[in-house]
Amino acid sequence: MGRYVLKRTLLGILAIIGVSVIIFIATRLSGDVTFLMLPDNATKEDIVAIRAALGLDKPIPIQYLIFIQHAVVGDFGSSIIYKLPAMNLVFARLPATIELAFAAFSITICIGIPIGVLSAARRGKWVDKMGTLFALVGQSMPAFWVGIMLILVFSVWLRWLPTSGRGGINYIIMPALTLGWYSVAAVMRLTRSGMVDALDNEYIRLARLKGNPERIVIWKHALRNALIPVITMSGIQLATLLGGAVIIETVFSWPGLGKLIMDAISKRDYPVVQAGVFVTSSVFVFCNLVVDLLYGVIDPRIRYR
Repeated sequence: MGRYVLKRTLLGILAIIGVSVIIFIATRLSGDVTFLMLPDNATKEDIVAIRAALGLDKPIPIQYLIFIQHAVVGDFGSSIIYKLPAMNLVFARLPATIELAFAAFSITICIGIPIGVLSAARRGKWVDKMGTLFALVGQSMPAFWVGIMLILVFSVWLRWLPTSGRGGINYIIMPALTLGWYSVAAVMRLTRSGMVDALDNEYIRLARLKGNPERIVIWKHALRNALIPVITMSGIQLATLLGGAVIIETVFSWPGLGKLIMDAISKRDYPVVQAGVFVTSSVFVFCNLVVDLLYGVIDPRIRYR
């Protein structure tokens, strides 16, 4: 078990390093930030001076080595635009993204799994048909369109919820629903598929022959064995929600990490982009590691060699 965790951790570190190389090169290929920081009448001496101050006058490999030396101690430099430490900006926005992601994830689990179980247990009936339609609609509509429609209905027409910003629970309802809509449909479909396979197995027939109530057969015996792919999907969805809420944060003006990274990309603020990508990559790797470790808890037949 210890060797497995160590191996997965090392692979995660390599993945983060690979991502850092890609984003480091991509941000610099997007253009020279010095022209955004200087006025139109800046002289060549001004350009040379600011490039030297930012370390942009060195070769790309040297810049990356310097970046890695500072990154291993959590120092990504200061924001070019905000003039503040990049990691401070990232950590200041991270709680808002975590709040939104976990709210959407809670909606995903609390709605997606029960609907998937009921659809599998009532195959061919109206519950199954409605669940299938729900999944189809959920995976067909773009998230930004869903967000705009929710704002139009619940904020403009009914005036029940605020259109944007972060505050009480009424501020997070629409962003969380919009962000979790696609994930609910995905988890529902996977849960239904796993439950259909599980309900056709011999041990389910044996459990019924032993006189177990149908709810015990479905929610304990069948669901436990159908949860492996669902856990994998849920872990990936949680990591995606934490790092991929950019569109939703933009639509609802939610002050999260995704919006910060997008603003930094548009302004070529390299330190903020690199710090934000490092944090989101680390979260994604950590979520995948937790999912792998949960396999042995859910299904004792799984052993790590």
